Amino acid sequence: MKFQDSLSLHQKSIHMAFAGDSNVLLLGATGTGKSTIAREIHVRSRRREKPFVTVNLACLHEGTLESELFGHERGAFTGADQRRVGKLELAQGGTVFLDEIGDLTPRLQARLLEFLQSRTISPLGSNREVRLDVRVIAATHRDLDRKVREGTFREDLLHRLRVVTIRMPGISELSENFGEVVHGILETVCREQRKSVKRLDPAFASKLEAYSWPGNFRELRNVLEFAVLSCSGETLTLEDLPPWFDEAFLAIAGVSPGSASILGVAEFSMTLDFYESLARFEREYLKRALLRFGGRLNLTARRTGVNKTTLIRRLHQLGIHPKMVGHPESAVWGEVSSLSSENPG
Repeated sequence: MKFQDSLSLHQKSIHMAFAGDSNVLLLGATGTGKSTIAREIHVRSRRREKPFVTVNLACLHEGTLESELFGHERGAFTGADQRRVGKLELAQGGTVFLDEIGDLTPRLQARLLEFLQSRTISPLGSNREVRLDVRVIAATHRDLDRKVREGTFREDLLHRLRVVTIRMPGISELSENFGEVVHGILETVCREQRKSVKRLDPAFASKLEAYSWPGNFRELRNVLEFAVLSCSGETLTLEDLPPWFDEAFLAIAGVSPGSASILGVAEFSMTLDFYESLARFEREYLKRALLRFGGRLNLTARRTGVNKTTLIRRLHQLGIHPKMVGHPESAVWGEVSSLSSENPG
């Protein structure tokens, strides 16, 4: 998938990030490409010739994170047998990418806020101040506004970070261009692996389309990369999907492996009233169908054989909202483009 295609809804913010030098906050679910756009912003900025330093705040222990960010002097603490330059100082003149900023502890939030306000740091065990010229790009999959309300994230730090905010869309928000997304990733993978895949088997394309992709673009790329490596010809088939994909597909659809029913087994109470019992059955059936197809109305209508207009009317009458059904990160998809069986090139 091309960088610009995935972010068409946020072009103004993106161009502001490219052209300016302000702090940037990237929001979005796992796998939506936050690290990719962070590097892209750096490459397109005036700082492109300077360092781009990444720090994953969720992967570092709190005891070492302060030293990792701000550095320390020899003897600053037990085991500090030599001076260490922190990641902020290493990024001097360039960009530091603070990934998973929502996991930063309150104490280090305060230290980071102090740096953003003064643009100076003091390494651990030192009285000297180091003035830095560093652009900060932060990213998180967490709801920072909610964390502010809960008292676990500083509101003043949030304001400092989100001068420019870019929310990265998930695959479900790009459903109308799903075929283009797949072909874009395939082009990249085939070029990297020096293989040629010219078409997708309809069953292969349909299965990709029916999956809700909780891991977004990262998960889709992993699946397509495996399929390309597995493929012995020019057509990707179901046999080329990773071994784990079927189980993940069924788990999201709410179906146990080996189940005879594609919608699983449902229990619902019946009454002597025929029409009331029928409505209860229909409600459960449609909820499970939406779950099975990731909340996508067009796909659900097509696969169940129900006219889309009729489906929407019945969902409304039965009090079912598609956004409330299915995987937590799934949403109502618009018209899903069928994957072309021709080479997109």
